Amino acid sequence: MKKRKGLAQRALWAMAAAVIAGSSFLQAGTELMPITANAGQQLGQTDFEDGVGLPWHIVESAPGEMKFEISKGVYTVEIVNPGGASRGGEDRWDCQFRHRGLKIVSGHKYKVSYEITPSESGKYYTKIGNLDGDVEIWHNMMADNGPDFNSTWDCIQIGKNETKKVEVTFTADKSLDVAEWAFHLGGDGQYTNGDCFPVGTKIKFDNMSLIDLTSDENDYPEKEEYERAGILTNQVGYFKDRVKKATLLSDSSKAVSFELKDENGKTVYEGKSTPFGLDKDSDDEVHIIDFSDFTKPGTYYLEDEDGNKSHEFKIDGSEDYSSLLYDSLNYFYQNRSGIEIESDFISSGDTDELARAAGHPKDTAEIEQTWGYSGSSGSIDVTGGWYDAGDHGKYVVNGGFSLWLMQNQYETALKYGFEKAYADGTMLIPENNNGTPDLLDEARWEMEWMLKMIVDKGEYKGMAYHKAHDEKWTALGIAPADDDMKRIVKPPTTAATLNLAACAAQAARLWKDIDKDFADECLEAAENAFEAAKKHPDMYAPLDESVGGGAYGDDDVEDEFCWAALELFITTGNEDYYDEATENKFFLDVPKSLGGGESVDTVGSFDWGNTGALATLSAALNPEKFDKGDVEIVQEAIIAAADEYIKLEENQGYGLPYGSSTLSYNDSDKGYIWGSNSFVADNAIVMAYAYLLTNEAQYLDGAIGGMDYLLGRNAMDYSYVTGYGTHAIEYPHHRFWAKQIDETFPKAPNGVMCGGPNSGMQDPWVQGSGWKKGEIPPQKCYLDNIEAWSVNECTINWNASLAWLTAFTAQEASDDGIEISHHSNGKKPSDDDDEKETTTKKEKSDTTTTKKAKSDDKDTKKDKDEKSGGIGRTALICGAAVIGLISLELFIYKMAKLKKK
Repeated sequence: MKKRKGLAQRALWAMAAAVIAGSSFLQAGTELMPITANAGQQLGQTDFEDGVGLPWHIVESAPGEMKFEISKGVYTVEIVNPGGASRGGEDRWDCQFRHRGLKIVSGHKYKVSYEITPSESGKYYTKIGNLDGDVEIWHNMMADNGPDFNSTWDCIQIGKNETKKVEVTFTADKSLDVAEWAFHLGGDGQYTNGDCFPVGTKIKFDNMSLIDLTSDENDYPEKEEYERAGILTNQVGYFKDRVKKATLLSDSSKAVSFELKDENGKTVYEGKSTPFGLDKDSDDEVHIIDFSDFTKPGTYYLEDEDGNKSHEFKIDGSEDYSSLLYDSLNYFYQNRSGIEIESDFISSGDTDELARAAGHPKDTAEIEQTWGYSGSSGSIDVTGGWYDAGDHGKYVVNGGFSLWLMQNQYETALKYGFEKAYADGTMLIPENNNGTPDLLDEARWEMEWMLKMIVDKGEYKGMAYHKAHDEKWTALGIAPADDDMKRIVKPPTTAATLNLAACAAQAARLWKDIDKDFADECLEAAENAFEAAKKHPDMYAPLDESVGGGAYGDDDVEDEFCWAALELFITTGNEDYYDEATENKFFLDVPKSLGGGESVDTVGSFDWGNTGALATLSAALNPEKFDKGDVEIVQEAIIAAADEYIKLEENQGYGLPYGSSTLSYNDSDKGYIWGSNSFVADNAIVMAYAYLLTNEAQYLDGAIGGMDYLLGRNAMDYSYVTGYGTHAIEYPHHRFWAKQIDETFPKAPNGVMCGGPNSGMQDPWVQGSGWKKGEIPPQKCYLDNIEAWSVNECTINWNASLAWLTAFTAQEASDDGIEISHHSNGKKPSDDDDEKETTTKKEKSDTTTTKKAKSDDKDTKKDKDEKSGGIGRTALICGAAVIGLISLELFIYKMAKLKKK
């Protein structure tokens, strides 16, 4: 019953994905068996006949720039900018064509062969060596019966349109467990006199080969093709009393019978699918399977009448989600800058390997005079904070957004009575025995860093520097402590300053009863920052400033002004801030589409560059600060956006609250944008707020629908969170979690969410897969490879969204609430953990904002109590009745309810 139309194309997508991911698509439980295409062949690609370049790929060091094309069995590289010292770069390696993943053995004889043809005369340097570039085993025309190693340091000259066919043999004089073969094609420098090739040169590569003539033990393994499951589910699990949906791959126009089976293959439930048809975002023909009314806990899988199966999953409570919550929060500790990361505080994975020395323990950065800025000069101390992503940059705008989400996560818990999930001693961090809530301790690490980014004197006093990072991009496979690149700070911007104002104001109200001095420091910084931003309302970061660090450009800060003003009003009660906000178009609004800055029409309500809705969410947590009319406006705005996402889920074959849009301000193509998974999570957070405000189950189930997508109910059959799910991602783009390319580095810990499908396909690894931009369905533009930074990056803002959503899901979707300190490696944050409360179990007195504000919601609360009774509450009631600690009236009410059930 599978649809034949498009099968060939889909097979090509799957084949390319298998080549790139380095892991194959098979039926669940099938063992991967490497096969070898050519005995002795060390390369994963030799002739490019299938349109795939990988593992060969280009790599650029700014200002070096290249373009490439793979067609007619040839890999063609075009030099756009050679880079080199004369252009502000380093040397010929600013433009490279390379193949990694090699192993060279001392004493083995190797045969190297390749063909190269440039459109202009020039020179090139080729070598086999380690990834750092300081060890070479072979280079240029070196050969056993020819020129030796020391006589072949010079680049190889080549004429215009000359095809140089090279074949030499050499014997390795040392071993390298991790090696690469690279061609240097870039500019001038200390080791290169003049550019290798002029701008515009097109260089063709073909018939690449590296054969180990001594042994085939290290031949490049070709993996079997991975076949995704025929039924796509949340691979982690479903909550027993909530909606449970899956997606069946089928082009049948009629309902398909399906069965839910337990671990022993016994059928425990039967049903019929609902035909959906073509899901445009994935180009899959699908059905929807709904088994919501099955509630028995256990481990199960789905199977349809044609034999299509799902991965196994659980139906249970909050245990796995509680584990995910604390693992996702541990991400922030492990990405701290300026502190040793100790194994005792790592919640998952190989804790000894993941432990590391402090990165940038004295992070002194030089202030750059760019962007028309001529303020302070010299250097500042920017030690501390979180590394933003896979690199070692630290950015106030994205750091601010991440910090706000974490602080909002705590403020939400405080509002709804489950803050004990984050109490002192609940998280694996060094500060978990200081009497302060652990989640606030983690947030403070970033807040204190942001305070260091304040301009302390001169015309721009009170503003915040935009970002701090390396002068140039560092390579993969480097520990933060080993990063000795020069550190720079970019000038202050209005956006960074308003991020500081908003987050510091938020922090002040959370810390006021815990550490008044720190709260006062934060509030003073917030008020000063807001005034400084008003004096300099149009100091923007360029949208394309990305040398050594992410751009994080923003040319529209009206949303940031509204956000900061309302955070200050909520904290201080000063009506002047309220008046500032009311004049803003973002006042108490929750947009359903984002524009401005990098965004054009993104399907979402907020992100790091669009922060207006954050103020509205803070207002929802603090209704006592607003009059009745404003409270109603806030609720209506949140509910309207949530309703839009509910509709979107209903119109998506995979049930996600997200869809295609314009890719970027500089790319008018349509599809999923960079970091699409974060918009799934953020849009689910809006639905979570709607549930907290209304207690209407559709919003809770809508938020869970976003989690289902992230954890496996998607077209790629991936859980996009490491360590969670049968087929979870393994290799997010990260400098230190680099085991995929170097065994001496660790794998990523559990609880790391990647950016996910990205139709922009900006990185050379994805482009080298053979995929063509615009030809791959949006939901399938994903590869699990550390080199695929445009789809597999991990960042603090994305993990902050994951942690927020996971906490809400664990708390609200199960009667037990969050299981406190449930870490995936079994570690306990403190020795007396057994004496602490173990869950945030919801009690009869639990309330929501709406129920506090309105007395006419009693029936709603009664309905909720009846729906969420369960075994745990029944036991509580019976116990209370036996010992006589409950009133007769309540006893009769509960007995009546049990009789009704």
